[in-house]
Amino acid sequence: MRRRLVLSTIAVVLVVILVLLVPVLLIVRTAEGGDLPGSVIARLTVIALAAIGSAALLAGIQARQLARPLERLARSASRVGDGDFSAAAPPLSGISEIDDIARALRLSANRVDRMLESERGFTADATHQLRTGLTGIAMRLELLERNDDPAVSADAVSALVQIHELNATLDELLTVARRGTTGERTEIELTALVDHQVADWQHRFAEKRRQIVITTGRTTPVSATPGLVGQVISILMDNALRHGRGTVAVLVQDDTVTIEDEGPGVTEAQAATMFDRPTDHRAAHGRGLALARRLAESDGGRLELIQPRPPTFRLTLVPVSAPTP
Repeated sequence: MRRRLVLSTIAVVLVVILVLLVPVLLIVRTAEGGDLPGSVIARLTVIALAAIGSAALLAGIQARQLARPLERLARSASRVGDGDFSAAAPPLSGISEIDDIARALRLSANRVDRMLESERGFTADATHQLRTGLTGIAMRLELLERNDDPAVSADAVSALVQIHELNATLDELLTVARRGTTGERTEIELTALVDHQVADWQHRFAEKRRQIVITTGRTTPVSATPGLVGQVISILMDNALRHGRGTVAVLVQDDTVTIEDEGPGVTEAQAATMFDRPTDHRAAHGRGLALARRLAESDGGRLELIQPRPPTFRLTLVPVSAPTP
């Protein structure tokens, strides 16, 4: 930026010199009645060089005065973007426009900080209540686990496993909410993970007289967080159950999971906004796919709608051999 300011100032001075110098030369030449003497040309050259030198000096001072507060402002804005809201207070520069931007940035950072603090408090309270409820359910299931009826005991064990998985998923979701990334990826086999997730949905689809068909091709180990991947698949299965029709086809191949049903699909307008978060925070619906995409991206993967009719979603994960994003 400083370089641009210096060059622009020098360019303005050169234009002014040319505009003034040409008439002067013509007047002097006419007065002399012929060619200009060398002394006149030398004096004009010295004057022009002095003007350019003065312009360069003034341009450097001006550029420094303008660039420094803007650079400080840019650094503060960058730190705010990284989550450091205490850095949004660069010193006043004396330039009203820049100072207005600095004040607006500081006020905005304070508001966002307060909003995030409020959300953190709500999340902590909601998490505590949820864990308390899950603990109570787990205690009851542990009592049922000792039941003399083998069927009741087996159901209790299965439910306890789901409770533990739900607790682990809750931890991972909280980590994503706080940090924006998981940081705890492991090498997983997609086939086993998808089989496990789909098994939890088989009976729900059977109640609707629908079925799930899994096709497995050649797969590669991926680096991911099992709980988050499972949550994404669960959201897609729930979406297919609620809004889709017919058989749900699940294809596991390479480092991807593709889920397709026989529903009518979505329009182009719906496809363009289906991964957006709802603007109304009180809305109870429309959050699933937005959450699924966020979870996939936080784990280094990608979730996309590759075909609107019939609706086909593809989850792409990071192969173990690929560099970690």
